[in-house]
Amino acid sequence: MPEIQSSESEESDRLSSILAGYLTQKDLAQALGVSERTIARWHHFREGPPRVEFGRKVFYRLESVSAWIASCERPEPRAGRTRRARLRAVDPSRVPVSTQRNNVGPLAGSGGSHN
Repeated sequence: MPEIQSSESEESDRLSSILAGYLTQKDLAQALGVSERTIARWHHFREGPPRVEFGRKVFYRLESVSAWIASCERPEPRAGRTRRARLRAVDPSRVPVSTQRNNVGPLAGSGGSHN
């Protein structure tokens, strides 16, 4: 029986060497500190790292994950320089004015005239 176990371990070693540079969804989630559901959501919205699919099996290439992480890097804004929305003064000559009048009669109960 040692021959059977030996051939099984050789096959397992061969398969692991083929996938040596790849992570499973579970491994990636653990490495990034997020849930597997988050990884699936990223895929759904095309936000996460690229992936390789073999049937129902999903793998992430280590180099692609590293490149994706690098692409997420954003420089820190300078200290004391916050962006604020600028309010512009409106030129009254550029504001459209309706030329039609609202022809509404006097309000009910106001009497209209004082007799």
